[in-house]
Amino acid sequence: MDWSVTVNMAKPGSQTTPRKTAHGGWCLLVMNLLLAVAALLVAAFCWIVPIEVIEQWAFDRAGQGTFDRFEAIGQADFFVWLGRIVAPLWLWICWSIGSHLAAWEAYGIELIRGLAAITRLAVESRSTGRVSLLASLRTYGLRGLLVAWGVLWLAHAVHGLGLRGHDWPYFRFHSGEEVLPNISDSNRLVIRYLREATPPTARILVASDQKLFFLSYYLRPRFLLHRMHPDSEHVIPLKDQQRKLAAFRLEDLTAEDLVQMPHDYRLEYFEHPDLVDQTQVLSDTAWVAFVRRTTKNPSLIPPYLVRLRKVDP
Repeated sequence: MDWSVTVNMAKPGSQTTPRKTAHGGWCLLVMNLLLAVAALLVAAFCWIVPIEVIEQWAFDRAGQGTFDRFEAIGQADFFVWLGRIVAPLWLWICWSIGSHLAAWEAYGIELIRGLAAITRLAVESRSTGRVSLLASLRTYGLRGLLVAWGVLWLAHAVHGLGLRGHDWPYFRFHSGEEVLPNISDSNRLVIRYLREATPPTARILVASDQKLFFLSYYLRPRFLLHRMHPDSEHVIPLKDQQRKLAAFRLEDLTAEDLVQMPHDYRLEYFEHPDLVDQTQVLSDTAWVAFVRRTTKNPSLIPPYLVRLRKVDP
């Protein structure tokens, strides 16, 4: 490996002296060595230490919440594999730079000169040979903005990587459309059932005691039509149906309502015990079969009412 440093890289008339070039070469050498050592240590740790040991370490230090330990193990898994992939790649990059240090040094000098040239907005006056203060401020302002943009990009990249690691236990390589995060299990099942039972172009008239924000979003491009009860418009639902929301049933809708909301499917979806007719929870055989297949419980009786019917044209 050639770790030599070329000290005379300056072109005639340039501002870069041999001394500055030598200092730049030694800085590049030291920085490259430090990064290589760091990458080697990270790669050695991630590949030598069993991943189960790291997961156990994260498990023991997690909180006592319902999902804390699950998240801790998933995040440890993510960052270990990230280190296993990125650290050897970074080590190879450092080795490549060290093998051609003179070429990288020359490239860096030319890159800095080029950036300085294209961001120079100040032009010397022909009469005085000086640069005005306003022109100099414009030049340094532009360069400052470019530096700020680079720092901001780096901060967003690091923050985004951290968020990806935080969400990894839930999403892994799946999209939000597949995982359906931050919604109730019942909403999630209904969304997946409607995706399976209706075409993407379906217009579905819904009678429900639920706020259908998630259903409307995740069922796109299907179109949901829901006549919300006036007493529920500004009511915030509580967990586990602790707050009953008033709702219209299908039989409460008038003929004028049905004309104003043309549709090809009708869905009844109620969860509060006062609105669920227990004699009808098994009436939609396709829904019951879907729930039992999804939950792998062949004798499950859904605790809420879901009935989907296609409207004859």
